[in-house]
Amino acid sequence: GSVGGVNLYVTDAILSGVAYAGGFGTVTNDVNIQINTATTEFKKDFYMGALYNAGKVAASTTTSVGDISVILNHGTYDGNVYGASAVKAGTITTVENQAALHTVENVTLTINNGTATKGYQACVFAGGYATGHDTAKLAPVYTVGSVTATIADGDWGKASGGRGVFGGAMASDNTAAGDAGVWAQVGDVDLTITGGTFGNVFGGGWAQKGAKSEVGDVNLTIAGGTITNVFGGGSHSTSGGTTAAGDITITVSGGTITGDIYARGQLDGDTTGAANVIFTGAKNFDCGVYGYSYVSGATDPDNDDVTLSFSSYKGTFGGKVGGFNSIALDGATTMTLAAAAEIANTAWTFDLEGRSDWLDGTSLLTWTAEAGFTGGKVTVNFADEAQAKAGWSIADAAFTGATFDLWIGGAATAAVDLALGAAITGTGTVYDGWGFAMEDTTLKFKQLA
Repeated sequence: GSVGGVNLYVTDAILSGVAYAGGFGTVTNDVNIQINTATTEFKKDFYMGALYNAGKVAASTTTSVGDISVILNHGTYDGNVYGASAVKAGTITTVENQAALHTVENVTLTINNGTATKGYQACVFAGGYATGHDTAKLAPVYTVGSVTATIADGDWGKASGGRGVFGGAMASDNTAAGDAGVWAQVGDVDLTITGGTFGNVFGGGWAQKGAKSEVGDVNLTIAGGTITNVFGGGSHSTSGGTTAAGDITITVSGGTITGDIYARGQLDGDTTGAANVIFTGAKNFDCGVYGYSYVSGATDPDNDDVTLSFSSYKGTFGGKVGGFNSIALDGATTMTLAAAAEIANTAWTFDLEGRSDWLDGTSLLTWTAEAGFTGGKVTVNFADEAQAKAGWSIADAAFTGATFDLWIGGAATAAVDLALGAAITGTGTVYDGWGFAMEDTTLKFKQLA
């Protein structure tokens, strides 16, 4: 059956069984949920969408839910929290009995507080849940338009394996039959953490027993809270499974990360598109930041499309860095690399194009130790000729063994592969006689001849 819409408000209640806010069928309009008090308890899993169970209805039955809007102000949660529907699809062999597409339009999940009482065993899956056995993987069995989730407080578990907070859906094959599990698809994910305590935070979904969990582009913002590990993509079980995500953007402006940030997924096979990790603001960090997946580590060869950026960043960084195609600093950045920092990257970009006058004479980077640097390529971009010749301070580091490229207005010039202290010659430009050299302890673009 179906209902027009659902408004569920829970205060001082104990829900002893599995809860499905959207019921057993279709919600033609929206689902609105608000959990109001700390004395509210969910003893088992909490699903904010509808339930489809192939064992109870005809295989041709479909379910759909409009937009889901959830505000968790309080509550304790013994089981998992699912921001959308539960689809138990059974065995699927043809399009006719696929029972797809079970759909949810969009999910908006706001968590202001709450406690996952079982610690590392409890998870938040903002995109919901799908299980079944699709022998042909003909199309997604379950789709969600998009997910927007904001978490401001609460205790959401400890780091353990593939457990944590997920922007996508959990997908599982209920027959454990290798690589033929269901396919759950969530659109773009926008996940923001402003407070609370977390083990692992994933931009993508979770897959097990051969299933596939897929999300679109991921925008993951860490502005507060205490988090062990951050993953741009998803994760899967040792029983098999596949997760995928589109382009990843991780923006870090606050909070405390006690473990590491991984731009991609957790395991080999958790694929993503291009990835960019951005640090901004004035917070100090000493976490590891890696452009690859947790398991692949430095052996991951695909770092051509993954970048670490410092944008308007005024803090001190003291962690380990590796696996990025380039490390980029913009003109509003004045960062310090602490002595403990270990940088396993040899490609740097200093973009002074947006440099403010009040930062004149201040280096974008202070890094006297050059810990871990072994030579490579340094690209420096100026807005125009006048800015290039104004004596801007680039870094308090010589980048020994590196070669330098000069860019103007975002475009490469003929001055490439310059050694430190070597003057530009033979280009026929106004930059002949200029080069990159140390002036006292500061790297500058200056006239040499």
